[in-house]
Amino acid sequence: MTRAYHHGDLREALLEAALLSLDEHAELPSWRALARACAVSQTAPYRHFANFDALQVAVAAACFQRLTVAVRSATNRLEDPFERLAAGLNAYFRFGYQHPSWYELMFGRKRVLLDNAEVQAAGNEAYGTLVQAVNACGVKDAAALAFSLWCAVHGLADIAASGLRSPVPGTRPQALPAAVIAMCVDHVRAHARPARRRAGKQKGA
Repeated sequence: MTRAYHHGDLREALLEAALLSLDEHAELPSWRALARACAVSQTAPYRHFANFDALQVAVAAACFQRLTVAVRSATNRLEDPFERLAAGLNAYFRFGYQHPSWYELMFGRKRVLLDNAEVQAAGNEAYGTLVQAVNACGVKDAAALAFSLWCAVHGLADIAASGLRSPVPGTRPQALPAAVIAMCVDHVRAHARPARRRAGKQKGA
């Protein structure tokens, strides 16, 4: 599918086409297919990406940026910190479940991405939304607690995206994510300062 673009935003059009291909076909497009999708010459992408590795870097960074946007969009209108935390964890899970190929690229440990500064910065920003959410709940060591939550929800998203289902007959597909996220929020609540913990319970009562 060709994509119209205005002068000056070809890089963004190329990224959008690459993201769409990754989402729909589980792989990045070839250089020729990428150029064709944006209705440009085969050499045009080289003006913005030196090679295919550079394209992978840009796409991975864009995926992390979209994850950050998804989490913030799900949480920015909520006042209660525990509700924000639950909504952010749910947004993270949905992102990984709905975009498994993006998720695989982001966390697949490809050598070209592991030490890249652009990808690291975008990843740190996305992870920072979780640390900030945990910190807002009033815990002493938000960074350590955030990491344990990330492990739980990251694993949950990875399992769901791979197509695995609960071995318990009759379990609703949405039951496990809801249970894991509730467990994570309860874990944070148990570590919260008493005043913040009571406020969260009263609001959710």
